[in-house]
Amino acid sequence: MSEELLPGVIAVGDRLIREGGIVYYALWKEISADILRAGEVELQTIFKQDCEKRHIQSDECKNYIWIFDLKPEGISAQDFNNFYKYLVYKLKVPSSNIRVVFSAVEDVSVLPYPAVSLPDRLIYNGNWYMHLEHYHINWQSIPMTHKLVCLMRRASVGRGNLAKRLLAKINVNDMIMTFGTNGVDASVEVKKLVYPQPFPMIVDRPMADEVFQHRIDHEKFYQAPLNLVVESSSQLDSNTWTSIFITEKTFKALAWHQFPVWYAVPGLVNEVRKMGFDVFDDIFDGHAYDQTQDPWTRMTQVVQLVSNICKQDNLASLRKQHWNRLLHNAQLIKHIHDTALDKHTQAVNGLIHGKF
Repeated sequence: MSEELLPGVIAVGDRLIREGGIVYYALWKEISADILRAGEVELQTIFKQDCEKRHIQSDECKNYIWIFDLKPEGISAQDFNNFYKYLVYKLKVPSSNIRVVFSAVEDVSVLPYPAVSLPDRLIYNGNWYMHLEHYHINWQSIPMTHKLVCLMRRASVGRGNLAKRLLAKINVNDMIMTFGTNGVDASVEVKKLVYPQPFPMIVDRPMADEVFQHRIDHEKFYQAPLNLVVESSSQLDSNTWTSIFITEKTFKALAWHQFPVWYAVPGLVNEVRKMGFDVFDDIFDGHAYDQTQDPWTRMTQVVQLVSNICKQDNLASLRKQHWNRLLHNAQLIKHIHDTALDKHTQAVNGLIHGKF
Protein backbone atom coordinates (compact mmCIF):
# COMPACT_ATOMS: atom_id res chain seq x y z
CA MET A 1 0.00 0.00 0.00
CA SER A 2 1.31 3.45 -0.87
CA GLU A 3 2.16 5.90 1.89
CA GLU A 4 -0.66 8.43 2.38
CA LEU A 5 0.57 11.99 2.83
CA LEU A 6 -2.86 13.65 2.55
CA PRO A 7 -6.17 12.43 1.15
CA GLY A 8 -5.56 11.75 -2.54
CA VAL A 9 -1.81 12.38 -2.34
CA ILE A 10 0.72 9.54 -2.61
CA ALA A 11 4.42 9.44 -1.84
CA VAL A 12 6.85 10.26 -4.65
CA GLY A 13 8.22 6.71 -4.48
CA ASP A 14 4.83 5.48 -5.63
CA ARG A 15 4.38 7.91 -8.50
CA LEU A 16 4.22 4.87 -10.79
CA ILE A 17 2.14 1.83 -9.88
CA ARG A 18 1.90 -1.18 -12.18
CA GLU A 19 -1.02 -3.59 -11.97
CA GLY A 20 -0.69 -6.24 -14.65
CA GLY A 21 -0.98 -4.56 -18.04
CA ILE A 22 -2.12 -1.22 -16.58
CA VAL A 23 0.23 1.46 -15.26
CA TYR A 24 -1.02 4.32 -13.09
CA TYR A 25 1.25 7.34 -13.25
CA ALA A 26 0.82 10.32 -10.90
CA LEU A 27 2.10 12.93 -13.32
CA TRP A 28 1.01 15.71 -10.97
CA LYS A 29 3.15 14.62 -8.02
CA GLU A 30 6.30 16.73 -7.48
CA ILE A 31 6.48 17.69 -11.16
CA SER A 32 6.17 21.44 -11.68
CA ALA A 33 4.00 23.12 -14.29
CA ASP A 34 7.03 24.44 -16.16
CA ILE A 35 8.73 21.02 -16.32
CA LEU A 36 5.52 19.36 -17.48
CA ARG A 37 4.83 21.92 -20.19
CA ALA A 38 8.34 21.62 -21.57
CA GLY A 39 7.93 17.85 -21.76
CA GLU A 40 11.58 17.50 -22.65
CA VAL A 41 14.79 16.22 -21.06
CA GLU A 42 13.97 16.80 -17.38
CA LEU A 43 10.48 15.29 -17.51
CA GLN A 44 11.60 12.44 -19.76
CA THR A 45 14.42 11.65 -17.33
CA ILE A 46 12.00 11.61 -14.37
CA PHE A 47 9.62 9.36 -16.27
CA LYS A 48 12.38 6.98 -17.38
CA GLN A 49 13.72 6.69 -13.82
CA ASP A 50 10.22 5.98 -12.48
CA CYS A 51 9.73 3.29 -15.11
CA GLU A 52 13.07 1.66 -14.36
CA LYS A 53 12.22 1.49 -10.65
CA ARG A 54 9.28 -0.70 -11.64
CA HIS A 55 11.31 -2.67 -14.15
CA ILE A 56 9.67 -1.18 -17.25
CA GLN A 57 12.12 -0.54 -20.04
CA SER A 58 11.55 2.21 -22.60
CA ASP A 59 10.85 -0.24 -25.41
CA GLU A 60 8.20 -1.95 -23.23
CA CYS A 61 6.09 1.15 -22.57
CA LYS A 62 4.04 0.57 -25.70
CA ASN A 63 2.78 -2.69 -24.24
CA TYR A 64 0.92 -1.06 -21.36
CA ILE A 65 -2.22 0.98 -20.86
CA TRP A 66 -1.21 4.23 -19.14
CA ILE A 67 -3.62 5.96 -16.76
CA PHE A 68 -2.67 9.56 -16.01
CA ASP A 69 -4.97 10.68 -13.20
CA LEU A 70 -4.19 14.36 -12.65
CA LYS A 71 -6.05 14.53 -9.32
CA PRO A 72 -5.55 17.82 -7.38
CA GLU A 73 -3.79 19.80 -10.11
CA GLY A 74 -5.06 21.97 -12.96
CA ILE A 75 -3.06 20.28 -15.70
CA SER A 76 -4.68 20.98 -19.05
CA ALA A 77 -4.56 19.12 -22.35
CA GLN A 78 -2.20 21.81 -23.59
CA ASP A 79 0.09 21.25 -20.60
CA PHE A 80 0.03 17.50 -21.28
CA ASN A 81 0.59 17.80 -25.03
CA ASN A 82 4.39 17.69 -25.21
CA PHE A 83 4.53 14.70 -22.91
CA TYR A 84 1.83 13.02 -24.99
CA LYS A 85 3.96 13.51 -28.10
CA TYR A 86 6.93 11.97 -26.29
CA LEU A 87 4.88 8.91 -25.38
CA VAL A 88 3.50 8.47 -28.90
CA TYR A 89 6.43 9.40 -31.12
CA LYS A 90 9.42 8.42 -29.00
CA LEU A 91 8.10 5.50 -26.95
CA LYS A 92 5.57 4.34 -29.57
CA VAL A 93 2.69 4.08 -27.10
CA PRO A 94 -0.62 3.88 -29.03
CA SER A 95 -2.88 6.87 -28.43
CA SER A 96 -5.66 4.54 -27.31
CA ASN A 97 -3.38 3.29 -24.52
CA ILE A 98 -2.93 6.82 -23.13
CA ARG A 99 -5.89 7.65 -20.90
CA VAL A 100 -6.17 10.85 -18.91
CA VAL A 101 -8.37 12.05 -16.06
CA PHE A 102 -8.47 15.87 -16.00
CA SER A 103 -9.62 17.88 -13.00
CA ALA A 104 -9.52 21.02 -15.14
CA VAL A 105 -12.31 21.84 -17.57
CA GLU A 106 -11.55 20.18 -20.92
CA ASP A 107 -13.49 19.33 -24.07
CA VAL A 108 -12.29 15.73 -24.17
CA SER A 109 -14.21 15.02 -27.39
CA VAL A 110 -11.51 16.76 -29.44
CA LEU A 111 -8.50 15.00 -27.88
CA PRO A 112 -6.57 12.26 -29.72
CA TYR A 113 -6.62 10.00 -26.64
CA PRO A 114 -9.38 8.79 -24.32
CA ALA A 115 -10.01 11.20 -21.45
CA VAL A 116 -12.58 12.44 -18.97
CA SER A 117 -12.94 15.86 -17.34
CA LEU A 118 -14.22 16.04 -13.74
CA PRO A 119 -14.28 19.77 -12.87
CA ASP A 120 -16.19 19.34 -9.59
CA ARG A 121 -13.65 16.86 -8.28
CA LEU A 122 -11.81 19.18 -5.93
CA ILE A 123 -14.87 19.46 -3.75
CA TYR A 124 -13.22 16.52 -1.96
CA ASN A 125 -9.76 18.06 -1.68
CA GLY A 126 -8.54 17.82 1.92
CA ASN A 127 -11.93 16.54 3.14
CA TRP A 128 -12.75 20.15 4.08
CA TYR A 129 -16.51 19.72 3.75
CA MET A 130 -16.72 16.78 6.15
CA HIS A 131 -14.78 18.83 8.67
CA LEU A 132 -17.06 21.84 8.13
CA GLU A 133 -20.21 19.77 8.70
CA HIS A 134 -18.77 18.51 11.98
CA TYR A 135 -19.18 22.00 13.52
CA HIS A 136 -22.95 22.32 12.80
CA ILE A 137 -22.63 26.06 12.18
CA ASN A 138 -25.75 28.23 12.31
CA TRP A 139 -24.92 30.17 9.16
CA GLN A 140 -27.86 32.54 9.31
CA SER A 141 -26.92 33.88 12.75
CA ILE A 142 -23.19 34.46 12.17
CA PRO A 143 -22.41 38.15 12.78
CA MET A 144 -21.13 40.09 9.77
CA THR A 145 -18.11 41.92 11.22
CA HIS A 146 -16.51 42.79 7.85
CA LYS A 147 -17.56 43.28 4.24
CA LEU A 148 -15.04 41.22 2.29
CA VAL A 149 -12.95 38.10 2.82
CA CYS A 150 -10.02 37.39 0.48
CA LEU A 151 -7.75 34.45 1.29
CA MET A 152 -4.40 34.11 -0.48
CA ARG A 153 -2.34 31.49 1.33
CA ARG A 154 0.25 31.39 -1.45
CA ALA A 155 2.00 34.67 -2.18
CA SER A 156 2.94 35.59 -5.75
CA VAL A 157 3.49 38.63 -7.94
CA GLY A 158 -0.02 38.41 -9.39
CA ARG A 159 -1.68 38.00 -6.01
CA GLY A 160 0.52 40.70 -4.50
CA ASN A 161 -0.65 43.16 -7.14
CA LEU A 162 -4.25 42.17 -6.44
CA ALA A 163 -3.73 42.72 -2.69
CA LYS A 164 -2.08 46.08 -3.35
CA ARG A 165 -5.02 47.28 -5.43
CA LEU A 166 -7.60 46.05 -2.93
CA LEU A 167 -5.77 47.78 -0.07
CA ALA A 168 -5.72 51.01 -2.08
CA LYS A 169 -9.45 50.90 -2.82
CA ILE A 170 -11.05 49.34 0.28
CA ASN A 171 -10.76 50.23 3.95
CA VAL A 172 -8.50 47.64 5.53
CA ASN A 173 -10.89 47.41 8.48
CA ASP A 174 -13.61 46.17 6.11
CA MET A 175 -11.50 43.25 4.88
CA ILE A 176 -10.50 39.85 6.19
CA MET A 177 -7.38 39.17 4.12
CA THR A 178 -4.60 36.62 4.31
CA PHE A 179 -1.49 36.67 2.16
CA GLY A 180 1.55 34.41 2.25
CA THR A 181 0.50 32.13 5.11
CA ASN A 182 1.70 28.87 3.53
CA GLY A 183 5.08 29.07 5.26
CA VAL A 184 6.99 29.88 2.07
CA ASP A 185 8.98 33.10 2.15
CA ALA A 186 8.33 35.56 -0.65
CA SER A 187 10.66 37.76 -2.65
CA VAL A 188 11.37 41.35 -1.63
CA GLU A 189 9.40 42.41 -4.71
CA VAL A 190 6.27 40.63 -3.50
CA LYS A 191 6.61 41.91 0.07
CA LYS A 192 6.91 45.49 -1.20
CA LEU A 193 3.59 45.15 -2.99
CA VAL A 194 1.65 44.92 0.29
CA TYR A 195 3.82 47.29 2.35
CA PRO A 196 3.13 48.85 4.88
CA GLN A 197 0.99 45.83 5.67
CA PRO A 198 3.06 43.07 7.29
CA PHE A 199 4.17 39.95 5.49
CA PRO A 200 2.66 37.47 5.93
CA MET A 201 -0.79 39.01 6.39
CA ILE A 202 -2.31 36.88 9.14
CA VAL A 203 -5.88 36.44 10.36
CA ASP A 204 -5.79 33.25 12.39
CA ARG A 205 -2.28 31.77 12.53
CA PRO A 206 1.17 32.50 11.03
CA MET A 207 1.13 29.38 8.87
CA ALA A 208 -1.82 27.49 7.42
CA ASP A 209 -0.28 24.20 6.32
CA GLU A 210 -1.72 21.66 3.90
CA VAL A 211 -3.85 20.14 6.67
CA PHE A 212 -5.02 23.19 8.62
CA GLN A 213 -6.13 25.13 5.53
CA HIS A 214 -8.90 22.55 5.13
CA ARG A 215 -9.72 22.15 8.83
CA ILE A 216 -10.58 25.62 10.07
CA ASP A 217 -11.44 25.71 13.78
CA HIS A 218 -12.87 29.24 13.93
CA GLU A 219 -15.56 31.34 12.22
CA LYS A 220 -13.54 34.44 11.28
CA PHE A 221 -13.53 33.69 7.54
CA TYR A 222 -17.31 33.41 7.51
CA GLN A 223 -17.99 36.86 8.98
CA ALA A 224 -18.16 38.79 5.70
CA PRO A 225 -20.98 38.59 3.13
CA LEU A 226 -18.63 38.91 0.13
CA ASN A 227 -15.86 36.46 -0.79
CA LEU A 228 -13.29 37.35 -3.43
CA VAL A 229 -12.21 33.87 -4.48
CA VAL A 230 -8.61 33.92 -5.69
CA GLU A 231 -8.39 30.71 -7.68
CA SER A 232 -5.23 28.67 -8.27
CA SER A 233 -4.84 29.20 -12.01
CA SER A 234 -3.22 32.41 -13.21
CA GLN A 235 -2.15 34.10 -16.42
CA LEU A 236 0.36 36.28 -14.57
CA ASP A 237 2.40 34.01 -12.32
CA SER A 238 5.08 31.65 -13.60
CA ASN A 239 4.96 27.93 -12.90
CA THR A 240 1.20 27.92 -12.30
CA TRP A 241 -1.68 26.37 -14.20
CA THR A 242 -3.52 28.50 -16.75
CA SER A 243 -6.52 26.20 -17.21
CA ILE A 244 -10.09 26.69 -16.02
CA PHE A 245 -9.54 24.85 -12.77
CA ILE A 246 -12.26 25.03 -10.11
CA THR A 247 -10.77 24.22 -6.72
CA GLU A 248 -12.10 23.86 -3.21
CA LYS A 249 -11.64 27.64 -2.85
CA THR A 250 -14.76 28.17 -4.95
CA PHE A 251 -16.73 25.43 -3.23
CA LYS A 252 -15.81 26.74 0.22
CA ALA A 253 -17.13 30.25 -0.52
CA LEU A 254 -20.44 28.79 -1.66
CA ALA A 255 -20.65 26.48 1.35
CA TRP A 256 -19.89 29.45 3.61
CA HIS A 257 -23.10 31.15 2.35
CA GLN A 258 -21.20 34.06 0.79
CA PHE A 259 -21.62 36.14 -2.34
CA PRO A 260 -18.80 35.09 -4.69
CA VAL A 261 -16.63 37.16 -6.99
CA TRP A 262 -13.64 35.53 -8.66
CA TYR A 263 -10.11 36.52 -9.52
CA ALA A 264 -9.35 33.69 -11.91
CA VAL A 265 -8.73 32.88 -15.57
CA PRO A 266 -11.36 33.84 -18.19
CA GLY A 267 -14.37 31.56 -18.37
CA LEU A 268 -14.21 30.12 -14.88
CA VAL A 269 -17.31 31.90 -13.61
CA ASN A 270 -19.30 30.57 -16.55
CA GLU A 271 -18.26 27.00 -15.68
CA VAL A 272 -19.42 27.51 -12.09
CA ARG A 273 -22.69 28.83 -13.48
CA LYS A 274 -23.03 25.69 -15.62
CA MET A 275 -22.80 23.55 -12.48
CA GLY A 276 -26.09 25.08 -11.38
CA PHE A 277 -24.82 27.61 -8.85
CA ASP A 278 -26.37 31.04 -8.49
CA VAL A 279 -23.51 33.46 -9.18
CA PHE A 280 -25.72 36.51 -8.52
CA ASP A 281 -25.40 37.97 -12.00
CA ASP A 282 -27.97 40.62 -11.10
CA ILE A 283 -25.75 41.93 -8.30
CA PHE A 284 -22.37 41.61 -10.00
CA ASP A 285 -23.16 42.93 -13.50
CA GLY A 286 -23.12 39.45 -14.97
CA HIS A 287 -19.46 39.03 -13.92
CA ALA A 288 -18.46 40.77 -17.14
CA TYR A 289 -14.80 40.49 -16.15
CA ASP A 290 -15.06 36.73 -16.77
CA GLN A 291 -14.90 37.42 -20.51
CA THR A 292 -11.90 39.74 -20.34
CA GLN A 293 -8.79 38.10 -21.79
CA ASP A 294 -6.13 40.53 -20.60
CA PRO A 295 -5.24 39.62 -16.97
CA TRP A 296 -4.34 43.15 -15.87
CA THR A 297 -7.55 44.60 -17.26
CA ARG A 298 -9.51 41.80 -15.62
CA MET A 299 -7.79 42.48 -12.28
CA THR A 300 -8.77 46.15 -12.54
CA GLN A 301 -12.38 45.20 -13.31
CA VAL A 302 -12.57 42.77 -10.39
CA VAL A 303 -11.11 45.26 -7.91
CA GLN A 304 -13.45 48.01 -9.10
CA LEU A 305 -16.47 45.71 -8.84
CA VAL A 306 -15.57 44.56 -5.33
CA SER A 307 -14.74 48.12 -4.28
CA ASN A 308 -18.14 49.37 -5.45
CA ILE A 309 -19.93 46.62 -3.54
CA CYS A 310 -17.93 47.37 -0.40
CA LYS A 311 -19.00 51.02 -0.52
CA GLN A 312 -22.50 49.86 0.33
CA ASP A 313 -23.52 50.04 3.97
CA ASN A 314 -26.16 47.36 3.69
CA LEU A 315 -24.23 44.21 2.82
CA ALA A 316 -25.58 42.40 5.88
CA SER A 317 -29.09 43.38 4.73
CA LEU A 318 -28.27 42.19 1.22
CA ARG A 319 -27.31 38.84 2.73
CA LYS A 320 -30.68 38.62 4.49
CA GLN A 321 -32.53 39.70 1.34
CA HIS A 322 -30.96 36.95 -0.76
CA TRP A 323 -30.65 34.33 1.96
CA ASN A 324 -32.63 31.68 0.07
CA ARG A 325 -30.29 32.00 -2.91
CA LEU A 326 -27.22 31.66 -0.69
CA LEU A 327 -28.88 28.66 0.93
CA HIS A 328 -29.50 27.11 -2.48
CA ASN A 329 -25.80 27.26 -3.26
CA ALA A 330 -24.87 25.69 0.06
CA GLN A 331 -27.41 22.92 -0.48
CA LEU A 332 -26.03 22.27 -3.96
CA ILE A 333 -22.55 21.94 -2.46
CA LYS A 334 -23.85 19.28 -0.11
CA HIS A 335 -25.61 17.47 -2.96
CA ILE A 336 -22.48 17.43 -5.12
CA HIS A 337 -20.36 16.31 -2.19
CA ASP A 338 -22.76 13.48 -1.39
CA THR A 339 -23.23 12.22 -4.96
CA ALA A 340 -20.31 13.15 -7.22
CA LEU A 341 -17.84 10.55 -5.94
CA ASP A 342 -19.83 7.70 -7.48
CA LYS A 343 -19.94 9.58 -10.79
CA HIS A 344 -16.19 10.16 -10.67
CA THR A 345 -15.48 6.52 -9.83
CA GLN A 346 -17.63 5.29 -12.71
CA ALA A 347 -15.95 7.67 -15.14
CA VAL A 348 -12.44 6.66 -14.10
CA ASN A 349 -13.27 2.95 -14.09
CA GLY A 350 -14.83 3.29 -17.54
CA LEU A 351 -11.66 4.92 -18.78
CA ILE A 352 -9.49 2.17 -17.29
CA HIS A 353 -11.56 -0.61 -18.75
CA GLY A 354 -11.97 0.92 -22.18
CA LYS A 355 -15.62 1.97 -21.87
CA PHE A 356 -15.42 5.38 -23.50
